[in-house]
Amino acid sequence: MFKNNKYTRWYNSIISNRKNNPLDISGYKENHHIIPKSLGGSNKKENIVALTAKEHFICHRLLVKMTEGNNKVKMSYAIRTMMIRENPYQSRYKISSKGYESIIKETRAIIGKSQKGTNNPFYGKTHTDKTRSLMKEKRKLQDSPMLGKTHNEKTKDTLREANRKQFNDPHQIEVRKQKSKEQMKDPAKRYAAGNGKRGKSWYYCSVTKKCSIFYPGEEPGGYIKGRIIKK
Repeated sequence: MFKNNKYTRWYNSIISNRKNNPLDISGYKENHHIIPKSLGGSNKKENIVALTAKEHFICHRLLVKMTEGNNKVKMSYAIRTMMIRENPYQSRYKISSKGYESIIKETRAIIGKSQKGTNNPFYGKTHTDKTRSLMKEKRKLQDSPMLGKTHNEKTKDTLREANRKQFNDPHQIEVRKQKSKEQMKDPAKRYAAGNGKRGKSWYYCSVTKKCSIFYPGEEPGGYIKGRIIKK
């Protein structure tokens, strides 16, 4: 179950020391499952040892480093829980911001890898229409993450440049054109297709000053990109 490495030796040393030197019965302590319950450990007396809050945290930190495979994923979730979830019956050990960052980076890679592809519990599944409707209604009740905020000028310039590249990219122009045409075939989807305007741009005739919309590259001769706004 546990790897034969220095972390396992450190773990066993902490457990052995506390078994031989129990904490004062009147002092604060936290019960720790020597073999975690998620790994098959029991609530029997011989599998429980009283530790200080710091020792308890260190033991769970070591468990991430002394396990592998799915057990490592479980121990990653456990250490994260100890960092962020309050327990009314325990005075959780508080770590430094540097320690917090280190653990988050390490466990993110472990948990992320365990949820890729077929390991993802939602792999190959889709939400039902009822669930989609509930999700849409819930989003309507939520405030936009940008509510009351504005982008700084640097971000605005980055977004503008990205839009320029997208609308001048022949591949993206063709993608928008085909998507619009497909949606226009279904009357129920015409609104989503912008009534056939998606992917098109405004052009005006240099002679008649008439404005119309066309797909880029399909505008008639004499038409210039832009729009004349009448006041």
